[in-house]
Amino acid sequence: MISDQALHGTFRCPVCGHRDSVEVPAGGPARTVACSYCETVLEVSTRSPAAVHFVAQIATAHAQH
Repeated sequence: MISDQALHGTFRCPVCGHRDSVEVPAGGPARTVACSYCETVLEVSTRSPAAVHFVAQIATAHAQH
C-alpha cells in the first residue's frame, strides 16, 4: 500500500520507450510495476527525494498490481 508520503512521477520503459506515471513510496524500496504498453515487469525507483522523473529497469520479480 502506498502511504501519504508517496512521490508521484513518470518513468520511461527501457524496453519500448513508453512513458507511464506511478507513485513510489518516499524513501522506500523500488516499486515493481508492469509497463502499461508492453507489459514488461519493471522496478521503478526515485532518482532523488524531489524527483518527478523516476528510474526504471527490468525486474527480476513479478509485478505487484
